[in-house]
Amino acid sequence: MDVRKNIQQIFNIYLQNFILLVLASSITGLISFVSLGILAGPMIGGFMVLGIKLIRGEKGELTEIFAHFDQFLPTAVVTFLLWGASLVFYIIGNIPLIGWISKLLVSPVLFLLYFLTVGFIVEQKRQPLPALKHSIAFFVREWKQLWLYSLVMLLVSGIGSIILGVGVLLTIPLGLIGMTLIYQQLAGEEPPSFRPEKQILFKGGIALAALVVIGVVWMMLGIGKNSSSARSTRFTSKILSGITGQKVEIDRKGDRFKIGGLSFGSGLPENFPKDIPIYPRAEVDGFIGGKDDELSGSTTILTSNDSAAKIYDYYLKNLTDQGWNVTPQDLGEMKLINFQKDKRSGVITINPQESQCDILIGLTTE
Repeated sequence: MDVRKNIQQIFNIYLQNFILLVLASSITGLISFVSLGILAGPMIGGFMVLGIKLIRGEKGELTEIFAHFDQFLPTAVVTFLLWGASLVFYIIGNIPLIGWISKLLVSPVLFLLYFLTVGFIVEQKRQPLPALKHSIAFFVREWKQLWLYSLVMLLVSGIGSIILGVGVLLTIPLGLIGMTLIYQQLAGEEPPSFRPEKQILFKGGIALAALVVIGVVWMMLGIGKNSSSARSTRFTSKILSGITGQKVEIDRKGDRFKIGGLSFGSGLPENFPKDIPIYPRAEVDGFIGGKDDELSGSTTILTSNDSAAKIYDYYLKNLTDQGWNVTPQDLGEMKLINFQKDKRSGVITINPQESQCDILIGLTTE
């Protein structure tokens, strides 16, 4: 497995299908959250099937994420099993130093096992425990590379929350596609045999139980520690720079960072065109810049509490007033506006959610 090659492929798929992936991951996350995780399995499984199609160069549809609720029960079993394991290590995480080390070591493992297992269930229709056993066997065979890869995907997924807050919506699809890619690469292989010795399992269980007891004591005493945002930022930057082989710059003060030649940030890009209006009753959540800070390929995300129709009418009028050639596409609930002037063009996507509208402004330059 070539980690750097995988990361480059992830970015390519992400940029080629940006709007689709952001929408799919946002919906997947929202439904998983409001259902308290009960529907996380089939939703993530649907996202993975969508991702597999994109990886293969096939056409992907947003409806794919809703097409696998027949696997609700087996994915729910795995979800609660691994959530139980996460709870155990959350308790252990309260122990000074030992807790921090255990979180660092175990979090990427659970993250990887969850996605591999859900993939085996949804795509290959395996039962929960055999699917989980397959996932563990793959991990044991290549544990160093897979742990490192999963750590990178965790950092990439969460880096938006460290720097951008709601901008995590921009970075979560990278992690999801990354885990889908590694599943797709492993799924075609025959899993190695995995039969851990009973004595090792017994001793490991005793050690784990002891750590849980100690962790509970520390929780009852109210003792714990959290690393500062600055320390988390520096740690993330160093980890990603070392693993990807590319310089990762994180500007905590400016609320933006760069990775792989791409820039992410809150607010508008510095070079955002003055002749493209910003909806007056919208908040700018963040942006993803084009390659090497170029305007071409950038996307800015806004949210508003107004209706999609009202936002749509505003942009039709104001873009025309600014001299843009406008081509509207009313797709029912979702609305698109293509606009072009000289060698510049773009598309505005207005996507209504339950309580607000997401507005995505994508720009390209010839």
